Amino acid sequence: MPTLVMMHGMTGTAEMMRPFAEKILPKGWTLIVPQAQFNHPNRGFTWWRYEGEDNPGRRILSAKELSDVDSSLLKLSKLLPDDDLVLGGFSQGGAMAQELLQFDLNILGVIAIGTRAVRPLELKNRLQEIPARKLLWMHGESDNRVSLDAGLEIPEIFESSGWNVTRIEHHKGHMIPLEHHDSVAYWLKSLV
Repeated sequence: MPTLVMMHGMTGTAEMMRPFAEKILPKGWTLIVPQAQFNHPNRGFTWWRYEGEDNPGRRILSAKELSDVDSSLLKLSKLLPDDDLVLGGFSQGGAMAQELLQFDLNILGVIAIGTRAVRPLELKNRLQEIPARKLLWMHGESDNRVSLDAGLEIPEIFESSGWNVTRIEHHKGHMIPLEHHDSVAYWLKSLV
């Protein structure tokens, strides 16, 4: 059976993500809920540390921030089994799920919630090299952390690469609305 890897966002923790991940996990699947390596100054952990002013709305990361992303990717890659995988995450975690596609993994699908592409050009290029799979994309129209415009780049990139994309756009902000949990669980079950 497949493994679901579900990653928290900035200021989150593995334990904060675990209840949602367990709720959507299909019966018999394995679950990995990793924790980011960098302490956030206010609360929880972060996959990369923003330089200067904490401005997650900024579209382009600095070289130091990208170095943090790469450091986190390397640690994550060592946690992953050789199973069929679904890579998922919320906010920064969703960005990391996309970034993990650069590794040679057995991917069934990707879940990107309230997130954006960190390196869109590299992602486009990588998607041309790997088999097209399925993407579940979810984003809030009122998201003030990651704009809807920034988020919409993700399904467009994946669709242009032939991936089967399920879009869930909701009226709320930077969150995973309770009313969509069952849709995510159903999507996961449909992968096998």
